[in-house]
Amino acid sequence: MIMQQQQMVKSIPTGIHLLDRRLDGGLPEGSLVCVYANPMSMPEAFLYQFASVRKTYYFNTSRPSEYIKQNMLAMGFDPDVEFIDVFSQYYLNEYGHFIIEDRYRDKEIFDFIEHQLNNILQDGKEYNVIFDSMSFFLKLDVSRGLKEWLLNKLYIASKQTGNLFYIYVLKNVHPIDLVYTVMDICDVILDIDSERIGDKILSRLSIPKIRNKQPMLETFRFYISEGIEIDTSRDIA
Repeated sequence: MIMQQQQMVKSIPTGIHLLDRRLDGGLPEGSLVCVYANPMSMPEAFLYQFASVRKTYYFNTSRPSEYIKQNMLAMGFDPDVEFIDVFSQYYLNEYGHFIIEDRYRDKEIFDFIEHQLNNILQDGKEYNVIFDSMSFFLKLDVSRGLKEWLLNKLYIASKQTGNLFYIYVLKNVHPIDLVYTVMDICDVILDIDSERIGDKILSRLSIPKIRNKQPMLETFRFYISEGIEIDTSRDIA
């Protein structure tokens, strides 16, 4: 029986040097990547590092873009980032004041996202797309089908462009069946968590799912300095 030669898959760096080395260059091109994280572990530091690799379209939902930019600079990053300001579009009116109540805005924000994604897809260059966070959309008062539409839109876009699309999903805030739907469609899952051991808090990264590459069985301890630093003393030989 003749085995077909395995097709080589191009890797795109994450910007985390030791992780990229362990992954033979980075994550497979054209991947939809779920950053599934405990917010106590400061997962936004991962997002900032991913954005530092190449041009990035950054969908900010929970905080104004200028403060995210300040955080990036404080960590030593000055990435080529174009913010898609979901926060202002959803929470503020044309005068910059917070909207008290508008029962149509949950549906309308998806129209805004579709328009922005269609514009991005016309960019024929290499780039990353980051949704900070996807949990914002998963919690909106819209149909399940609309949320799945967005997931499928991002999945197909990653394949059509060959770029990395990162979606940050908060742990322990969504119905488990919805979480499994997200994990099922995503090509890569970065599981980020923190735990208290004695008087210390240890943060760990695992990658239980990665299509087009061999799965990684180990976990990685990390800490945050100027970016993500992998603890080489225990988790990577």
